[in-house]
Amino acid sequence: MKRIFFIVLFLVGAVSMNAQGFKAGIAGGYISELEGIGVSADLIYELNEKWGVSNTTTFSVVEDRNIRTKWLALDLNGRYKIVDELYAIAGVEMLSLSYKNANDFGILTGSGDIPPSSTEFGGNLGAGYKINLIDNVNLFGEVKYTFIDNVVLASSGYIHARLGLLFDF
Repeated sequence: MKRIFFIVLFLVGAVSMNAQGFKAGIAGGYISELEGIGVSADLIYELNEKWGVSNTTTFSVVEDRNIRTKWLALDLNGRYKIVDELYAIAGVEMLSLSYKNANDFGILTGSGDIPPSSTEFGGNLGAGYKINLIDNVNLFGEVKYTFIDNVVLASSGYIHARLGLLFDF
């Protein structure tokens, strides 16, 4: 299932590269579940003036209480422009988590209570706003809530707020 999801995301990204409404971006933001920062890369294809699709990949590494968490989230979202440059997003996410525990010597080993890795699927809802800085460079802010059920996560979802640059091609 992971491979199929990755192939679909890759194909959406590859098809959008040849299109006129193609945009690519980079962002940084806060992930509430990790209480840490993540970095993102975006591929966006605008189908028309109102509708678009986006692929966002987010990566983060957080160490808390001797447990290092690596976070990789792959999103595939539909986008709808509400008014001006305000847009809504909704879609699916694949979240891959891996955990390591540092022992007294600082050597990373698999932890006993937490599984070494897990992959879960969920859904997103959110909104964002884009501000044009110069010809093909935009500043954007986005907030989304992801509904996901993972036995390791303390909640059934998380908030991801981010700020970044978006480039038009």
